[in-house]
Amino acid sequence: MNSGTLSISGFSSQTAIVDGVQLHYRLGGDPAGPPVLLWHGFLGTSYTWRKVMPQLIEAGLAVLVPDMRGYGDSDKPGGTDGYDGRALAKEFRSLVRQIGFGQGRPITLVAHDMGAPPALLWAAAHPDEVAGLMYLDEPVMLTDLLTALISYTPRIAGSGGMWWWPLALAPDIPERLIVDNERAFLTWFFDRASVTPGAIESGAIDEYLRTFRGPEGVLGALGVYRASFVTQTQTALLSSAKVQIPVVALGAERGLSGQVLDMINLVADHATGGIIRNCGHFIPEEQPDEVVRQVIGMIRPPH
Repeated sequence: MNSGTLSISGFSSQTAIVDGVQLHYRLGGDPAGPPVLLWHGFLGTSYTWRKVMPQLIEAGLAVLVPDMRGYGDSDKPGGTDGYDGRALAKEFRSLVRQIGFGQGRPITLVAHDMGAPPALLWAAAHPDEVAGLMYLDEPVMLTDLLTALISYTPRIAGSGGMWWWPLALAPDIPERLIVDNERAFLTWFFDRASVTPGAIESGAIDEYLRTFRGPEGVLGALGVYRASFVTQTQTALLSSAKVQIPVVALGAERGLSGQVLDMINLVADHATGGIIRNCGHFIPEEQPDEVVRQVIGMIRPPH
């Protein structure tokens, strides 16, 4: 366990070398229980799921919660190699096999924000490995959809739009603007994209800052955006070869809302979902009980 990593009750903190990259992960629950992988997004780490994880193991599930490359206590290689959706999915698939998680059974993927696009690609390419996918408050990485969300139009630009997507692509700008201002950068998102004050408590922000600070942390976190055009090319194939496993697509009421299910329906044949009320973008932290309810409902649907 990394000496600085905050512990979560019922979970060990471990590392594994996967294709030369050290990945940090948390592991808990009954190894024989239904396996679930929780996948964080931009600005988060495995700690994003701290309110969800104990409830899932209490329900008898086996739970794996890794830090993506570029985040948390995982390695943060420079450049864009390894940050596209297929590469990230391959990395976590390799981790699952290497540690024997799920004992060879299909896994339920629960993915938020920028963790969702690679999880979608995993489900598309290897449906035999994925029991179901929960896709939380993230656009589907189709170029037309992203262009509409990011475009410089009065409607989009009036709220600032998703300005951090192009920011990540500007040479040297993130290092100059964000480094030494990491707390202000994080809290801007958490303050504006949350409905419940204090849902992301100060201790959690400190934990995120611990591994986000400095050029390595900032550029590691932005790697998924710098590789986003590759991920878009990979995702475009799903328009004609749709995902066949069950997908639950949920948007935050003060996030992408019902657009998430609309977008997932473009690339998946068996999608359900809707809107999580009284919630901003950071669903696992604002509405953890609802996430738990939805996950258990996927795994053990009512008859």
